[in-house]
Amino acid sequence: MKGLVLIFFLPILALAQDVTFTSQPTSSLHHYLELYSTTDEQIATADELLAFVDKLSVKKNGFKTDKAFLNHLFTKTHQRFLRNYKEYSSFNELLDKGYYNCLTGTALYAILLDHFEFPYRIIETNYHIFLMVETSVGDVLLETTDPATGFTDSKSEIEKRIHVYRRNEIEKANTDKRYYHFSFDLYNDVNLDEMLGLLYYNQAIKAYNNHQWVNSIAYLEKASLQYRSPRLEEFSRIILLSLAESKLDPSLKENYIRKVQTVRKHKLDTQANATAGSF
Repeated sequence: MKGLVLIFFLPILALAQDVTFTSQPTSSLHHYLELYSTTDEQIATADELLAFVDKLSVKKNGFKTDKAFLNHLFTKTHQRFLRNYKEYSSFNELLDKGYYNCLTGTALYAILLDHFEFPYRIIETNYHIFLMVETSVGDVLLETTDPATGFTDSKSEIEKRIHVYRRNEIEKANTDKRYYHFSFDLYNDVNLDEMLGLLYYNQAIKAYNNHQWVNSIAYLEKASLQYRSPRLEEFSRIILLSLAESKLDPSLKENYIRKVQTVRKHKLDTQANATAGSF
């Protein structure tokens, strides 16, 4: 288990809330921009994005159909903000430097779709995440890592892409790495709040791969507060196994293991309470 590299489709301490706004948050857009920008310790400003949204709003009524506007939104957003793919980049790096991955790109498009009141679904699989959007003239699939053909409105092509996503296979970009395969199959709808949990989760994965145990556990705890998912349970087991087989100082190892067990216990207590309160 030593040296295991855990790769996830969204390649996920006290975290600084460093995103800045020209005015107090007054909308869902502001709210989620601020939340997503607390998931790492980078500094970014949302001013450029907010000005971009204002320009889109002005142009919106000039399009003949909502699908035409959606196509414009997809293309211009990618050109302006999603400039360089970086596997473990954070949401703040997207805003500040144009670095993005599958998760952060999807998070950005999701809050824009929400702002412009498009009916949409965020769909999570084991190693990928994508968007389905309803328009007045048919559904559109948005693949945020594909600027050329990521806007897909052909029913047959959408079915082909979803078939590939549902296979839950890892695309091995680097054959020198060892990839962890999950024991489950996901195909879930997630909401904007659960996306926050996935952003924290990606940071936990990044810290784990860098052997930053404290950071990884702290991010995992934050993720578990936002989203109950089998991926969190499985990842916490991987951390425990890695710690148990590591050559860390015994007292330090015991402290880390106790922290992970506390996260797992909190998760189980939360699930038990939710079950007891259901009907």
